[in-house]
Amino acid sequence: MKPWHGIMTVLEMEHLDSSGAVLHREENIRNMLHDAGEEFILKVLFGGTPLPANYYIGLDSRTSLVASTTISQLYGPEPTSNAYERQKIQSDNFSVTPGQSGHKATSPTILFKAVGGSWGPVKNIFLSTGLGYASGVVLVSSASLSRTITVSDGEIITMKMAMSLSGS
Repeated sequence: MKPWHGIMTVLEMEHLDSSGAVLHREENIRNMLHDAGEEFILKVLFGGTPLPANYYIGLDSRTSLVASTTISQLYGPEPTSNAYERQKIQSDNFSVTPGQSGHKATSPTILFKAVGGSWGPVKNIFLSTGLGYASGVVLVSSASLSRTITVSDGEIITMKMAMSLSGS
């Protein structure tokens, strides 16, 4: 069986300064599917769990990604100041398109901006089913950037992601 990196690929991520100049860019960042994320997906598909109205994309500073990590373990590594907040994507706001290696659902562009000061450093991008760190919020998947990033006042991070079950 060929290895599968999970459900999420970050198609593109850019860190821009306050004038829009690119400070750092990465493409096609592979991810890992967390144990709770795998269980969540199977329960939505086959177990009667309702699809959430929204998904949330967040950033954190974990030093390594582990499949058994849960959302409660992101309290601390996730920024909490200077306008950082998880970005909401409505579950019906993905465009699903066929491709050579299978179908994929692509998100709209997601934007994080530092206001009034900096936040970070961050090293990872994650997908969750809610805000906060309560047991009802599921950490679905995480992807690691090639380096840590600190976002200074007025700087932004933009990204677009794709979800796929084909492993490509």
